[in-house]
Amino acid sequence: MKEIGDIFKEKREEIGITIEEVSSDLKIDSVLIDNLEEGNDRVFKDILELKDVIKLYAKYLGLDEQELLEEYQDYVFSKTSKISVYDIKEGIENTKKEEEIEKKIKSPYTTGLDYNYKKDKNIVIILCIVLIIILILMYMIVRNFILG
Repeated sequence: MKEIGDIFKEKREEIGITIEEVSSDLKIDSVLIDNLEEGNDRVFKDILELKDVIKLYAKYLGLDEQELLEEYQDYVFSKTSKISVYDIKEGIENTKKEEEIEKKIKSPYTTGLDYNYKKDKNIVIILCIVLIIILILMYMIVRNFILG
């Protein structure tokens, strides 16, 4: 990553422009440009943002954007390819074991049951309305009995 940053820095200095000018022209935060030139990829929110900045900055400086993107891909691959096959297999086995444990915990009587809370909510609302109607009727009956 440092090599990519050095390419950008050398070309920018060769042209004679500042990071602030690049930032203003490309509408990219100067902190990102500075970190890219230093080879620090941790300040970018994700790989896509970093690739976009590399592409824009390369085009801006007149560099071959595809070549720089390929160099970045090689850098990413060199970092991620250090994960051993053994670690990958172990991770897969651990995931399978966790899934098996989850399956064992579930009861055969409850799997497949999907409780419908909306249905219960509707029933409660209907019961409340019926109760209110009954109370109103009782009030009217008692009122007519007492008054009349």
